[in-house]
Amino acid sequence: MKKRISGLLCLLLVCLAGCGTGDPPPALEAGVWQLTTLQSAKQEGQIVAHGPGASGVPDTSVELQLTCEAAEGVLTFSDETNDRTCTGSYRLIESGPQSNIYEITVEDTEGMAVVSRTTGPDKRAPATLVVQLGDRAGYFALSETRVPDN
Repeated sequence: MKKRISGLLCLLLVCLAGCGTGDPPPALEAGVWQLTTLQSAKQEGQIVAHGPGASGVPDTSVELQLTCEAAEGVLTFSDETNDRTCTGSYRLIESGPQSNIYEITVEDTEGMAVVSRTTGPDKRAPATLVVQLGDRAGYFALSETRVPDN
């Protein structure tokens, strides 16, 4: 059952990666990613946490100030709500015109991350990061762009 849920989450990541526009996706290292929603496979995909300003989330969902940053192979999740930081590693495994796919490991848990542009109902196509770790899937939006060094 656990393998089936993980497989379904990975399939979801790949499907979401194909919902972009003609604009190339940014890299994981593009800046600071802010949590929009966090879902749990153990709770049938229910949203268990959400970022600041989220709308349409269940009353049982808790607000979580969670960000993700990546640089030089190091992935850092900062949870300001609970004053906790987790680090891990990432490796680009596939890059294409619609998405960048990464293998990630955070605190001995392996997972996947996909960066793509997802077209919403308003026809905008913001950069989206989907992270699948264990039984959780987090959806992030690029909130602060990193200026490349010249």
